[in-house]
Amino acid sequence: MAATADDTDIGHLTLFKKKTGASTYVVLAEVVEFNPPEMTRDSVEFTHFSSPDRWREYKPGLRDGGEVSLTYNLIPGEADDDQVADSFAGDVVEEWQVEYPNGAKLDIKGFFTAHSAATPINDRMTGGATFKISGKPTITAAA
Repeated sequence: MAATADDTDIGHLTLFKKKTGASTYVVLAEVVEFNPPEMTRDSVEFTHFSSPDRWREYKPGLRDGGEVSLTYNLIPGEADDDQVADSFAGDVVEEWQVEYPNGAKLDIKGFFTAHSAATPINDRMTGGATFKISGKPTITAAA
């Protein structure tokens, strides 16, 4: 069935979660912006001396899951900031899940490559993080 305008939604209630057990997750509680991965694929050149009409020839190469970025309300050294800092400090690939408002889930594995903080004088403090995906992201439709 094709999606309609009635099926679209705002991002409110999207969750970014770290897998901590077989089926348990810890939610980063105050995420305010999430940018899903932009997946890419390499192109591998296969041009040869006899390529027709002097046109380059290519074949699809390896895929890359891309990166995820997120912004969250910052309370230095607490909750979300502590979770991101701990994951950034670790040298392991971890499992994470994004749960969308309609119940669809994006399962990803990866690690944080950047962690930042902003403390403006007249606005909320925010933390930022970039997450590199390792392997194939898997999306599961809402049940």
